[in-house]
Amino acid sequence: MDSDRAARLVAATFALGVLALWATVAGVVPPSAGLAAVVWIATALAVAAGPTDRASGRLALGGAVGGVVLGVAAVVEPLAAVPLPDIGVLGPYTYLATEVVFGSFALGLLVRAGRGALRRTAVTVAVVYPLAYVWDWYTLEVGVFAIPLRTGVEFVGIPLEEHIFMVVVPALVLGVHETLHGRREST
Repeated sequence: MDSDRAARLVAATFALGVLALWATVAGVVPPSAGLAAVVWIATALAVAAGPTDRASGRLALGGAVGGVVLGVAAVVEPLAAVPLPDIGVLGPYTYLATEVVFGSFALGLLVRAGRGALRRTAVTVAVVYPLAYVWDWYTLEVGVFAIPLRTGVEFVGIPLEEHIFMVVVPALVLGVHETLHGRREST
């Protein structure tokens, strides 16, 4: 399979996973359908990070497994009575814990992407950070949102967790981008 076609199929599989995730969060499909989203997104990232020679087979397998999971979720609803996990038990460290998890995932993607992905991401985050800071400070100041499960540590007028968030989110986005497109752009 040529790399352009593989890239389009990877992007479509990733989009399918995101769509399934949105449908799960919106309540259109049962909570267990979120597992299909995880399968499709993980398949897209794994195929994008690997060699293109067997991409079609791996995409077909991941697509089929995700389809079966979605079908079982829609028919059987195996997790319908299971509530979402309450990570609020971490108290004031809840927000920080989620940032550590997603930040680790972002770092893993960027390290895997190699070839300057970490440096490019650091530069992009540094450029975007001041705008994100002003936006975050303003929304907190006017009361757009509140953050109850945080440490209470403030730095330069906003919670410590928000500073970390402004690094983790663009790093995660760029990590996914580098994983999906990095190999193709470097060739």
